[in-house]
Amino acid sequence: MMIKKLRINGFTLIEAVVATAVFAFVVSSIIGVYLSVLQLDRKTRAQVAVSQNARFIMEFLAKEVRNGNIDYSGANSCVNGINKLCLINQAGEAEYIEYLSPNLVFKKASSTTTNLNSAAVKITNMGLYVQPTHDPFTPAKNFNEQPRVTVVLELTSNYGSNTIDVVKTNLQTTFAVRVYPTR
Repeated sequence: MMIKKLRINGFTLIEAVVATAVFAFVVSSIIGVYLSVLQLDRKTRAQVAVSQNARFIMEFLAKEVRNGNIDYSGANSCVNGINKLCLINQAGEAEYIEYLSPNLVFKKASSTTTNLNSAAVKITNMGLYVQPTHDPFTPAKNFNEQPRVTVVLELTSNYGSNTIDVVKTNLQTTFAVRVYPTR
């Protein structure tokens, strides 16, 4: 009589441990890549938000300064202050652009204030410098300079609490008023 050997198909304990280790390695690698992609996405969103806000603020300030006049009247004390700019628009209305940390606000004399930056971005530093500091359009004509405003701006993203995700942008530019003094 012949004895048949029974063959049992299955995994040994060593094969199961090796398979589990390989599976754990693959899963941890995939999770690492996924977390890196999430962090990169947050950083990219923060950079986009900061650059869009910076572009909007600079274009808005350029439009307001170029189409208006600097208010040298002294009643508003805006010329020598670096956090506030007073303008008179083409309709003759007073306008104010003021840095109230962490926002840059715009206000017409007859309306409410409007934030120029979104909630995703805060302004961490702002400077508005007017040259010349005295009205060049006075009859004495002591200052024969084109009025201009230099804007120094630092924007920071509001995304995440992790310092790795924070994006900062520094900008500086000068805008000239389009009204020219007569000689």
